[in-house]
Parts: sequence; structure tokens; C-alpha cells
Amino acid sequence: MFHAKVFRWVLLISLFHNGKTQSTDDESISQGYDCSHIWTRNNTFTSGIYMIKPLGSSRSFQVFCEMDDDGGWTLIQKHNGQDGLSFDRTWNEYKLGFGNITSEHWLGLDNINALTDHIYRIPELRISLGDFDGAEAVAHYSSFRVDHETNFYQLSLGNYFGNAGDAFRGRDSDTNEDGSFFSTKDKDNDNCSPCRMGDIIYYSCSEDEFSAGWWFNRCGIANLNGQWHPQGANMWWASSISWETWRSIQSLKFSKMYLRHH
Repeated sequence: MFHAKVFRWVLLISLFHNGKTQSTDDESISQGYDCSHIWTRNNTFTSGIYMIKPLGSSRSFQVFCEMDDDGGWTLIQKHNGQDGLSFDRTWNEYKLGFGNITSEHWLGLDNINALTDHIYRIPELRISLGDFDGAEAVAHYSSFRVDHETNFYQLSLGNYFGNAGDAFRGRDSDTNEDGSFFSTKDKDNDNCSPCRMGDIIYYSCSEDEFSAGWWFNRCGIANLNGQWHPQGANMWWASSISWETWRSIQSLKFSKMYLRHH
């Protein structure tokens, strides 16, 4: 018994030290269902890496928790150019996740599905955005759900509030990403057959236009997984970190996507 406990603690410490996105079937090292659950159990915990096992899930995995006065927020995406991380990835890479959990990363569609597809743990979404002039904005959605892979990780959103604008729902039905399927450069679900931008025609938002995986609907006006462009060279890029209801022509300095569960 003693040796089993020591093994679990060594495994937990090594996983935290590594910082990479990892999963395990050992339920004993899970600290909660999600960051909100961990915070409610002890609201003195500080921000950092935790091991979670979402309610109803068969496995545990690491997340970065932002522990604030208003609860624990589970980070599912961070994109700021810090690591030069490419988000131009395949379907399988977006499914499993990539990057460094302490820095730039995508948590993985399977993990995001596990965090959002349960009737007893309803998550809200907070999107934090920043530009190179130091301004920041927030988009909140009262609920956020990503379906199973069998339904191409379809996106479902609740009510919007915030000061960044509702770019997810776009300008009209043609650019509304609520209800869209996820697309990557090797799996196209974006409703372009083809799409047209001015005099340019393209058949894939992920491959031809934006070099990213996202819930594209005829490409839309939101894409937080686009290419990061440095200050001074961040204007007028189609393949950019884009939230057009806030900054219509700029590639943003950073984006972060968080979930808080109720």
C-alpha cells in the first residue's frame, strides 16, 4: 500500500513538472471534475496545472486553472506567439491537443468535449483578447458545448455578453459559426463550395484561407487559431488571430479561451 501511494505521488509530480498535455486512466490522481470544482473544494488554491477527470469521463488529463475571486477557470486555448506554436494542424492533432500546457496550447477537442458534454456540469465560455496597443476585451457566452467527434465536434453557444462583440455569430447567417462543425486542413466541414472573398475563390477555409482549425462557417469572422503576426506586421492578414467585431483588420496580440462550470 505504501509503495502504491508513493508511485501515485511521483507520477503526479512528474506530470505537473513536464508541462505537456497528458492524460491517464488513474482516477486516484484527479483533483476534481474541472477547475471550478477544484476551486469550490478549496478557494485558496493558486493558478497553475491541475489534474482533472470531468464528470462522466473515463480518463484524467492536465489543464491549466486560472483561480480567480469569481471561481476556477479551465484554460482550453492560449495563443500569443510566445512559443511560435503553429496552429496549422491536422484533424488528429486538434482532436488530441498540442502545445505546452503552461504556455501556448490547444487542449484538444476530445478533452473539450469531455468538459462540455454533461448536463450536470454546464460551462460558460470566457474569451479574453488583447491587441498590441495594450487594449483588452472579453466575450462571454452563458453556455458552451462541443459535441462528439461523430458529429464533427459541433459547436453550440449560449447567450453572448461582453465588450468584444459576438464574432462567433458573425454578421449574418452566412458567417454565423454557432452550430458549425469543426474543420481542419485535412477534414473540411466549412460549407464552402466554394466561398468567395472579393474576386478570390477558395474551397477550404482551413487550407486555402486561414491556415487553422476552427468552427468555420463559410469562414465567418472569428478565428482565434489563426497565424500569430508580430506588432508592425499584424494588419490586413486573412490568416490571423481574428475577432472582427472588436478589431476588424488586426491580427491580435493574444487570445485565451476559458471555461467555468456551474
